[in-house]
Amino acid sequence: MSKHIAILGAGISGLSIAYALEKAGLRVTLFEAREHVGGPLRSSEREGFVVEHGPHTLLQRSAGVAALLSELGLDDQIVDAFESASRRYVVRYGRALALPSSPAEFLKSELLSPAAKLRLLGEPFVSRFDRPHIDETLAGFVRRRLGPEALDYLLDPFVGGTYAGDPHQMSARHTFPVLKELEDEAGSLLLGGVRRQLRTTRSETPRAPKRLLSFSGGLQTLTDALAAALEGPIHLGHPVTGLRRTAAGWQVLSDTSSGPADAAFDALVSTLPPYALADLRWEHASPPPAPLQRVVDVPFAPITLVATGFKRPDVAHPLDGFGVLNPRVEELHTLGTLFTSSMFPQRAPRGSVNLTTFVGGARQPALARLDDQAVVELVKLDLRRILGVRAEPHFVHISRWEKAIPQFEVGHQLVLNAYDTLEDALPGLFFAGNTRDTVALPALLDAREHHARRVTDFLNLT
Repeated sequence: MSKHIAILGAGISGLSIAYALEKAGLRVTLFEAREHVGGPLRSSEREGFVVEHGPHTLLQRSAGVAALLSELGLDDQIVDAFESASRRYVVRYGRALALPSSPAEFLKSELLSPAAKLRLLGEPFVSRFDRPHIDETLAGFVRRRLGPEALDYLLDPFVGGTYAGDPHQMSARHTFPVLKELEDEAGSLLLGGVRRQLRTTRSETPRAPKRLLSFSGGLQTLTDALAAALEGPIHLGHPVTGLRRTAAGWQVLSDTSSGPADAAFDALVSTLPPYALADLRWEHASPPPAPLQRVVDVPFAPITLVATGFKRPDVAHPLDGFGVLNPRVEELHTLGTLFTSSMFPQRAPRGSVNLTTFVGGARQPALARLDDQAVVELVKLDLRRILGVRAEPHFVHISRWEKAIPQFEVGHQLVLNAYDTLEDALPGLFFAGNTRDTVALPALLDAREHHARRVTDFLNLT
């Protein structure tokens, strides 16, 4: 009999790691507290609008992700975002201004002042950070290398829209490691980027075409396909309440009657959110209290997603892009808005547009917790100011995530160290997921092979 592995959590990480382990010849059983797989990757169609309850797009930029989609038979269901989706807008002076995509556009853009543009051009002459052992904040890093306006109108809106985070609290090294690597390698983001581009151009390693995509039925198609491809059982509605270490291996405890209550597993992979570990009971296993608490305390930002539908003539903005991001200094009520039906026109009925607005995050967490009517009023207010919306929405859908995105704050290396300590103390238990790896979907998918190798290496040594 092949070794038997339990995966705790059937989100994108758990499903993709299970898929990689089965490809390696191992038996896998998954346990999921919800009644469905995929976590926040949920898609639904209502009144002719396709709504994403969580992430909206998948950026394919590695051969590994491209191969996975092909293996799952999804090639004919891929929907590429329109080419115009490469255009991003950022609010300044209360207006949505396009991010420049060429040197000529950069010079003409109103997004940055002339002084800020000169400051950007002087980036190669900024000295390296002289305290390499200090975990610099993302805000501090960008202000130091690129200037305060770049922080306010380039980094802050991007971080708010992508990570729902506060750059004044986030770790530069762990949120955007590439930036720190470029500074460490070349002493400059610009020079380091040029060097990397030259290395990439000369490399003979095949790379998958970069694609911003979804699927005809939404991103849930991906997690549904992963679940369907698995041979082992997936126990839904089966929250894990504890773990027991025995001479035969690990047992997964639950208050539900279904599932292999007495099954012994040779290894476990936990993709549970860290706060869920706080309530686990440990039998014949002793996780070190301090590292466990360090992991449990990872902060999460709340987000409320508000999808709205309008008749196309009722929106003044051309909506010719990916969306618009709102800097903190503009004092708006929302983090940004995706032009969902501009990326994927089939996401709205003919003659209508589908917009998805994000509220809350680490910047304004209280706004994410307002009641439905109040949060919709805030969204309408910002859409009127930024996009020139001049009518009531004829479609509204709200998705709420109290703990949406983990925040890699200053000191996050201590969290990663804590995971290592827990694994050392509890042989056969492995941790994966967005607090151990990253919050980006493509990187989570690419991490599946890494975690599968860690498990197989352990089993080969035991």
